[in-house]
Amino acid sequence: MNKQIKEYTFLGLIVFAVFLILSIVFYKERIICMDFSLVDVAIIIKENFVQKLVRFGGAIPQVVPLLGTIIHLPLKLVLLFHSIGMVVFYLIFFILILFRIKNFVFGFALLLFLTLLVSDNFYWICSEFPQGMAYLCLYGAWLMEKQNTDSTIKHWWLHFLIILWIQFFYLLIVFPIVFMFCFLFLISEKRNFKTLVIFISITIASFIIRYFVGKLDWYELEKIQSFSKIINNISQISASGSFLEFIKDLKSDYLIWGLIFLVTSIVLILKKHWKLCFLTVMISSVYLVVVLALNPVADKFYIQNMFLPLGFIVALPFLFYIIKPMNPKAGLIVLTLIFSFRIGIIYAAHQKFTNRITWFNSKIRQIRNGEDKIYFIPSSGLPMDTLLMTWAVPYETLLLSSLNNPDSAIVIKIEDEYSEVKMDTLGIFPLWKMEEIPTGYFNLQ
Repeated sequence: MNKQIKEYTFLGLIVFAVFLILSIVFYKERIICMDFSLVDVAIIIKENFVQKLVRFGGAIPQVVPLLGTIIHLPLKLVLLFHSIGMVVFYLIFFILILFRIKNFVFGFALLLFLTLLVSDNFYWICSEFPQGMAYLCLYGAWLMEKQNTDSTIKHWWLHFLIILWIQFFYLLIVFPIVFMFCFLFLISEKRNFKTLVIFISITIASFIIRYFVGKLDWYELEKIQSFSKIINNISQISASGSFLEFIKDLKSDYLIWGLIFLVTSIVLILKKHWKLCFLTVMISSVYLVVVLALNPVADKFYIQNMFLPLGFIVALPFLFYIIKPMNPKAGLIVLTLIFSFRIGIIYAAHQKFTNRITWFNSKIRQIRNGEDKIYFIPSSGLPMDTLLMTWAVPYETLLLSSLNNPDSAIVIKIEDEYSEVKMDTLGIFPLWKMEEIPTGYFNLQ
């Protein structure tokens, strides 16, 4: 490893150390949070992986809570280690790229896409999308080091399997995959157009396979069916809530990304890299429009998850043409300022999720009577600006109330005033019978 990469690597490890600290301090905000609360409750009850049919790669980080459950660690440690494990997952990819492959560009592209457009998304960590992007960074780093050799495409079927694996993490990951191949082609000393065509072709083939396999899963089918609304939504995109929120956040949350995007475009023009500049602007713009059209109204934590590839796309030319040619000290200063600013924003975003935990704790203390285990409360009058979503409240309250003692477990379910209240588990946890719930973690008897 040369001196330049060593200096940058130290900065990257510091950033990950800060992420690890945040994941410990705010482990409840990250784990007892909507989708992830269901995932962890399901892992503990089933003592097995919880995976979607077409996003099977997302089961890999679940090894941590699953092992913790199998060896009967206390619930608090199971949840804490799961929060830490999600950061360690990306740290492993960073270390492999920097120490094993010795590629600066993709190593810090990984770190930048994890920070540039992230605030609320740091506390909503259930998505498989960023996990797929981590594999893409590792694959891209390996390709970049091999791209000037004639043997790159000899085993095209192996590349097809790798791309297919990455594609199965999320349908829209096809955008950063295509950009990455074009980027590597344009910066290569030996521009082999045939190789580019082969890579794009197998990418399209993997996307088509993922598209049709996705229809076998009801959740994925809903996502795929929403594509039919894109054309209609594009015509109204300027009035959509997601677009207006994005424009507003360009002045704050997304300011650094916007500045990097602008500066990188100008530098590419000045260096007369017209094709790469056009490619960066075009794919970023098309992807942004697609995301906004698919999600005209969306919570910030969710839409940020969809924005992540925008950070990756701009990071590659930014790192290759601006940071890498810089004097290492100047480059370190620039990257340190970027990460410091972004970490500050990520830290500040915790308040929204801490407020949810505070509300749940207050409600648990308020309604607990020492005897009952299941409580139903009406949906009217709830502070939805604090709760954000209520579908996962039974799982969230079960985890939160059981942290210190399984005997203190209670479940709160929010019901419409006129809905039929069911006291059996079908009305609370439709996936399991009461006798399946382990009393060692949740004593609801």
